[in-house]
Amino acid sequence: MTAGCQPTVRMRGEAAAVGAGLVEAPAPKPLVPVNPRPSAERGRVIFERTCYVCHGVEGLGDGPSAASLVSRQKTPMTDFFKLLGMDVKGEQLPSRPANFHNQVAMRLNSPFMMFETIRLGRPHTAMPAFGPKPAYGALPFSPRLADAQIWDVLFYEWSFATTPQTVAMARAIYQERAINTGVAAVTCAACHGTAGDGRGGARSGEMAAKVWGWRQQASAGVFTNATLMAQRKPSELYQRILNGRGLMPAYRGKLTEEEIWALVDYLWTFVYDYRPARGQ
Repeated sequence: MTAGCQPTVRMRGEAAAVGAGLVEAPAPKPLVPVNPRPSAERGRVIFERTCYVCHGVEGLGDGPSAASLVSRQKTPMTDFFKLLGMDVKGEQLPSRPANFHNQVAMRLNSPFMMFETIRLGRPHTAMPAFGPKPAYGALPFSPRLADAQIWDVLFYEWSFATTPQTVAMARAIYQERAINTGVAAVTCAACHGTAGDGRGGARSGEMAAKVWGWRQQASAGVFTNATLMAQRKPSELYQRILNGRGLMPAYRGKLTEEEIWALVDYLWTFVYDYRPARGQ
């Protein structure tokens, strides 16, 4: 469904050889853990132990400490004096925790952006860094979380923005609904594969022959490539399904807005072990 994000282009030299399978492409270090892959259930345990105090058990941003959270205002003047070893305090400003049910905000985010926020902290706010080295202006937190734990907890937070009913509806559309795109009536799985890996579908072989990254599992239309998926925003995926691009047909007028957003939510379940968040 988002195969068009991987354009077909003419390549020369080493890039062409890699695309033709003549040279092995270097295997980059995965951004997201592959084995074991992120788990919302493991993330729930971490969230309810560490994050709920600010974000609330239901992820609404209403934890026991939320109302009292403040951060000191940072200005060029306070930073200048800090360089001189002088701690000049700025005005105390409210610092509200994120509400993970806010679909507008979540759809403009990406998993990797959330990973960096948790690992590095958010400068000049009450959001601390759970990694070993806070960003400039962010507060450290102890105990720290390993990178794999951060991926677990952020995907649990990610699951607050959808529901089991939405995911089930999208799964049925993806696997079973044949939609006439003007050329043929096919399901999403026909190209992208039932497992989201771009293999095993009726037209997956055709896609692998046309899109150089498909066979190497390095295409944006291969949803099991967690490194690529982690850098996508839901709003971007929505636009690809709605308007199409390249080999990816447009589904405008063929799927409702609700169905497209449901599909976007479902695509991430190829990356992490989905578990309904509390209250769903």
